[in-house]
Amino acid sequence: MIRHLTLCALLLAGAGVLAAEDKPATPAEAAKVEHLKSDQWCWTHDLPKDKCTTCDRKLIPALKKSKDWCGEHEIAESLCVKCDPKAKERIAALRPTEKPKDAK
Repeated sequence: MIRHLTLCALLLAGAGVLAAEDKPATPAEAAKVEHLKSDQWCWTHDLPKDKCTTCDRKLIPALKKSKDWCGEHEIAESLCVKCDPKAKERIAALRPTEKPKDAK
């Protein structure tokens, strides 16, 4: 009987740990990501300027070196929405809140 109670207690404790890991980020945790400034954003390609390889091909070697390169789609791996659908959320979290008047 004691074995069964101990086993049940361990299973419940383990289930609590698993449930805690599966929780989505709270709004407070999601708010920790700061939006980039307007001048740090490529408004033409809707990406951070420091990762927009369409505008600046010279960024590619650094992205490859940091292992943040998707060779299949020729974009930073961290921003490749074709390989990782969650990348769209990461991009949106970085996008400046206000678009400058002269941006396309």
